[in-house]
Amino acid sequence: MVFQSYRDEGRPEWIELCLESVHSWAAHQGHEYRFLGDELLAHVPSWVVGKTEGRNQIVADLGRLIVAREILEEGVDQVIWLDADTLVFEPQALRLEISADSPGYAFGREVWIQERTSGGLKAYRNVHNAVCLFQRDNPFLDFYIHACLLIMERVAGGVPPQILGPKFLTAQYNILGFPLLEPVGAFSPAVLQDILIGGRTALNLLVDASPSIPLAANLCASLRRSDQEMRLVCERLLAQGTSLLSGSA
Repeated sequence: MVFQSYRDEGRPEWIELCLESVHSWAAHQGHEYRFLGDELLAHVPSWVVGKTEGRNQIVADLGRLIVAREILEEGVDQVIWLDADTLVFEPQALRLEISADSPGYAFGREVWIQERTSGGLKAYRNVHNAVCLFQRDNPFLDFYIHACLLIMERVAGGVPPQILGPKFLTAQYNILGFPLLEPVGAFSPAVLQDILIGGRTALNLLVDASPSIPLAANLCASLRRSDQEMRLVCERLLAQGTSLLSGSA
């Protein structure tokens, strides 16, 4: 089962394009699909919500894990989460699979293109949770939920927005080396800018630094440009796919 969530009201057109791209891909793959609105947040303990000071991103990071566990408990063999601002632009080629001898879970590979303080662009490699895959009886999901609750018990004051997601997962990956879902990337503002204006500097670095050209990408709504610009990004990616990224369009 593939599942996603977004607020019930006021979905921008570009988010609708992203959601439809995932729903269509899931149907093409023969996967079940489930969409949750604001009820995703209701799965998170109220004391955790109170500590996030209105940062729904943190609540959603934990909520997706709790819902994933509930779906697996229904008897589903495998559950895949994709953020609502993730666009699948090569649906025929995209496969989210892990090997039979894997530990039964995987997360996304993030190659984040950002300007250095000294000038020029640099590729930063992290792990992201815009895509999560969990198989039944995997050993990580219960631990991950437990760790998130412990972290939230310990924090005081401002909570870093990525503390339960990329920050936690990147630290775990550096120790454990678990499987990564390479085809789902994360596009930074520098990459989005190149897509908008036809630039190549950030795109070339993204392609060179990635193990493979992304077939889908989280477009990072929390750092987004205008809704009109984001719709244009989606339309260009849907129309040109990987040829836009590689420069062969």
